[in-house]
Amino acid sequence: MVLGTGGGAISGYVAGRVAAPPAPQAAPPAAPAAAPVVAGSPTSYAGLLETLMPAVVTVEVRRGALNRGSGIGTGFFYNADGRILTNAHVLPEEESGDVRITLSDGQRIPAKVLGRDVWGDVAVLQAEGGPFPALELADNADLRVGEPVLAIGSPRNFRNTATSGIVSGLDRLIPRTVNTDSGPMAIPLRGLIQTDAAVNQGNSGGPLVTADGRVIGINTAVQSNANDIGFALPIADIIRRLPELESTGTVARGLLGVRYQLIDPELDSFAGTPYPYAVAVSAVMPDTTAQAAGVRPADVIVAVNGQALTRDFNLSHAIDGAPVGETITLSVRRMGQPLDLQATLTPRPRATSTTPRDLPPS
Repeated sequence: MVLGTGGGAISGYVAGRVAAPPAPQAAPPAAPAAAPVVAGSPTSYAGLLETLMPAVVTVEVRRGALNRGSGIGTGFFYNADGRILTNAHVLPEEESGDVRITLSDGQRIPAKVLGRDVWGDVAVLQAEGGPFPALELADNADLRVGEPVLAIGSPRNFRNTATSGIVSGLDRLIPRTVNTDSGPMAIPLRGLIQTDAAVNQGNSGGPLVTADGRVIGINTAVQSNANDIGFALPIADIIRRLPELESTGTVARGLLGVRYQLIDPELDSFAGTPYPYAVAVSAVMPDTTAQAAGVRPADVIVAVNGQALTRDFNLSHAIDGAPVGETITLSVRRMGQPLDLQATLTPRPRATSTTPRDLPPS
């Protein structure tokens, strides 16, 4: 701006020496500044919700001689044949139990549990009757922070409730305990969508949808002692495992069997590390894949099957993406020396329940 102003002054001086300046004229009134264009959410979601609500159901679990209700959650039809997605933690731990769903118009119909993936906290129900309105499942590949979203469900048994917000964060990790036949295991849920749309108990299993009505997640957990911090399972991961869940009633997941700390060169605590994004093994659990493969504490795992670990391809993603029984190659640095270890994934123990709904403060 300094150069441009100076240049203008010099040119004006030269022009004044050559020809007389024109008679002064009144300056035209300044035009009002144009209002900035801001991309915003629609002024009303009423029309959209009228379309979506009939596909969202309240899930009620009843059991015992008196058939008392023991839990309220949410689910939604994802096909016209009566298949419903919800959270596994909404359902009873045992297979027995009367599951009923309530449609948006108040009609109650029975449903049966078709499949439960407790590790992924996803379940599929089959409702009697049909056809039913169904929601469209979306790919999360182009999801961005700031996009408007709606959470639909039955918080505290207030059916047909909708709240709005935005995608507040992506790829979040939340702690949870999974109860298994071998005892409790602390294995977190990873890759979750964070939202500030109000989510409460009873929203579990309900859809998180975009402004055009596509399902991007299943509302799963909230942060206690906080306001408007909720988490949803990304629907893209669920779609990938849905055929196995529908056909077998469960999802087989491999277990490596290590506890580790992330090594991230972008964090101050790891400034100057010679490793790229990696994991440092702190402990190896007995009788696991890692122990059989020869993994040791202090090993640094930098790649799986030749693919370097990154934020988008971390160790959990690598293990979850490999089928049980497959032999994977772990690229390790031991005392600074490269080493490849062959690990054949064994299945995780049978999971019975999980408790991610109301998270303690971090």
